[in-house]
Amino acid sequence: MWRTRAVAVRRLCSAGELRSALAVLARGVKAGDALLDVAACTALVHNCCKVGDMAEARRVFDVMPRLGVPPNVVTYTALIHGYFVHGHRKMGFALFDEMWSSGIEPNLYTYNCLIGEWCRTGELERARLLFDEMPDKGVVRNVVSYNTLIAGICRHGKLKDAVQLLVMMRKEGICPSMVTFNLLIDGYGKVGKMSNALHFFNQMKAAGLLPSAVTFNMPISGFCRVRDMVRANSAFSDMKERGLLPNNVTYTILIDAFAKGNEMDRAFEMLAEMEKAGLEVDVRTYGVLLHALCMEGKMMDAWKLFQSMNSKGIKPNNIIYDMMIYGYGREGSSYKALRLIMEMRKSGLVPNVASYGLTIRLLCNEGKCHEAEDLIHEMERAGLPTGESVRRALLDAKTKLHGSANGYFT
Repeated sequence: MWRTRAVAVRRLCSAGELRSALAVLARGVKAGDALLDVAACTALVHNCCKVGDMAEARRVFDVMPRLGVPPNVVTYTALIHGYFVHGHRKMGFALFDEMWSSGIEPNLYTYNCLIGEWCRTGELERARLLFDEMPDKGVVRNVVSYNTLIAGICRHGKLKDAVQLLVMMRKEGICPSMVTFNLLIDGYGKVGKMSNALHFFNQMKAAGLLPSAVTFNMPISGFCRVRDMVRANSAFSDMKERGLLPNNVTYTILIDAFAKGNEMDRAFEMLAEMEKAGLEVDVRTYGVLLHALCMEGKMMDAWKLFQSMNSKGIKPNNIIYDMMIYGYGREGSSYKALRLIMEMRKSGLVPNVASYGLTIRLLCNEGKCHEAEDLIHEMERAGLPTGESVRRALLDAKTKLHGSANGYFT
């Protein structure tokens, strides 16, 4: 019977039927014949973590010893990883300590998981200590171990250290993957060192790895960052000649670069090409264009683009609204800024402090003290700090309007 239950649990977990698998476990526990194997219980723990039900994952983990199947290193690692992924890092590290005290040594996947978490939080020295410890514990590092550490190091700008790891990796006989090269290309591109980025781009090709669309996005982004639009366009053309289809990210990178360079015609050409290719224009792409138009004071064009979002079923987010409010604020249109704030509230969005403050000052300048006062109360209800300058603006406006501000805010 117990083997039948174990097989059933594993099959249900593989099929994504977690609740049914947990029901099989519960029935077995109740019947007193729930001697499942460790693989079935680990599958349950893993799948609970996968759907984010960490409480259930822990319940299964804790019941395992009572069922005669104490957790092994794979079970521990599954739960530790689940804790990290879902933001319970203290519980993850506590479980790792528990694992050590139980006499269970970490395996390759445990180390990779822990290194990844330390890298995520920027604690690179701890990540490196674990990485260096692996050979001493008889654990052979793999390409994932290296890529995980290289990713963390690149994210914090330590590119020379990342290159040293690449050299070390090759000495150990581990072939760099596309991910390895992408990390280095992206890292150097982000700091504007395009000769280094291209060096690793060429190394990738020399290693027989074909650059993907994701890979091409990195040098394109790098060239845009250093305002070398000739080479950015060249990389874009090269990408298409290789039969790689540019994606949303590719177009948004170029649209952003053209917009920042005040080449709005080119930016909108890219937008048209993007739509013609059947790619969905998302909020980020609209945000790039709206930001440029608002900064240039082209609010009529910005408003038309803003309205087109709704016609295409794309809901503006806080950033878009705040950007538009800023644009109208710059041109002194208190009514339009106020209308957008009201629209935001209706959509369940909360304007930021800057949007409220700007609109309140505009209203005060126009003597619309009642509307300004209402917005201050709104800010307070939303838990936003009103600030002395905003309150002072209202007091000054009331003084100018009525000749006295006595009794206000009493």
